[in-house]
Amino acid sequence: MFERANRRGAHTWSRVSWRVRGLLSVVAVLALALAFDGMPGTARAQTAEPSWETLGETPVLTLYIDRLTVQRDGSIRRVIEMQDLKVPDPDGVMSRRYTNEYDCDNQMHRIGRMTSWSGPKLSGRKVFDLNEWGYWRKIPPNGLFTLGFKLLCPPRARESPSP
Repeated sequence: MFERANRRGAHTWSRVSWRVRGLLSVVAVLALALAFDGMPGTARAQTAEPSWETLGETPVLTLYIDRLTVQRDGSIRRVIEMQDLKVPDPDGVMSRRYTNEYDCDNQMHRIGRMTSWSGPKLSGRKVFDLNEWGYWRKIPPNGLFTLGFKLLCPPRARESPSP
């Protein structure tokens, strides 16, 4: 009788053991997936390359915008922009990336979180890295920032142009 109970217990344990082993396999696969998720070279760990679109150009610089970074917060629009200078400025800066905030209600903008490089298109050595925000400024009627404002801040119905 002892043997029979032992066999029955062994049989029950092997059935439980089989279920536990299956569950452990699933847990192990999930743990591996989570471990690889944060490793460099995996799809989720890599940040998307900026998709720079030319917004405008002057004799001094070309302005690019990354539309994939647009964020909305009420009447405020945030976007990452890049300036590519034709000639280095006095500090040796050839390009800069920054966040531009556009206030759609008040037709203003401010720049912050700026990083500047010594080479074109964000190459070379970092010259500056600033996290501060500038003052809100009116958007000049014929400046490059007008293009970003018009792209991100569609006209409101009550401000439709007169015929």
